[in-house]
Amino acid sequence: MDESVIQPMVLNNSTLQVKLQKLRDFVSNYSSVIVAYSGGIDSSLLALVTTELLGKQNSLIITAKSPSVNSKELEYATSLAQKNDWNHKIIQTSEFQNQSYRDNKADRCYYCKTELYSLLESICDDKGYEVVFNGTNFDDLSDYRPGLKAADEKNIVSPLLECRINKLEVREIAKELALENWDKPAQPCLSSRVPYGIEITMKILKQIEEAENYLSELGFVNFRVRNHGSIARIELSENDLHRILEKDLRLKITSYLRGIGFKFVSVDLLEFQSGNLNKSLKS
Repeated sequence: MDESVIQPMVLNNSTLQVKLQKLRDFVSNYSSVIVAYSGGIDSSLLALVTTELLGKQNSLIITAKSPSVNSKELEYATSLAQKNDWNHKIIQTSEFQNQSYRDNKADRCYYCKTELYSLLESICDDKGYEVVFNGTNFDDLSDYRPGLKAADEKNIVSPLLECRINKLEVREIAKELALENWDKPAQPCLSSRVPYGIEITMKILKQIEEAENYLSELGFVNFRVRNHGSIARIELSENDLHRILEKDLRLKITSYLRGIGFKFVSVDLLEFQSGNLNKSLKS
């Protein structure tokens, strides 16, 4: 291990200390690791712990760049990696060339993750790394996630899942370890805003990216803009629903979204919940 490796911090909460130590023990079983890193809190925690334990020379933190990733999210992931001095690399993925991905059926995520994991598997073999980690946590088992199948097929290892660490525990551990994005809302790919069965196009993804970046600039934090063809359906957190009652703000948002191609702009009366589009698969 490199002598410059940062010494682990000690958590005050005994339960979290146990979970963190379990994670550290798990990671320490490997000599060199590639981490599939999106800038979200799950993969950020893995990047931090892996680099801490194995050193930069044995930890490669890789972020995928594709049309389905908001450019601001990519910039944030890069900035966070630089601040923490991780061995960070950006690769271009080509899932958009796969018609099965663009068809946007319920298994869309499988094709996206297969593309990513195939590239990471190749880099792992070429560069002599032992294993590839992803940020799947224990709570992810409770939702429909076809990407898990792709991970199994490519022998991707999920340390948070193996250590039975859930999302809340990830955030609390990350907070104690001073990761700045410990409370950052999840930001899955832009394609997840498109209802299953509607073919994904570059135009659709660009509309979603521009719409969500605009709402973010207006101060909204935890939300989604779902693309239903000519209709933009905005889902807001309970705390933000009252803001949308302001007429001037509604007109401002409507004007902007119509300007980028939507004919109608609506607000869902129910508060935003991650994975809302998956509910249609259960009905």
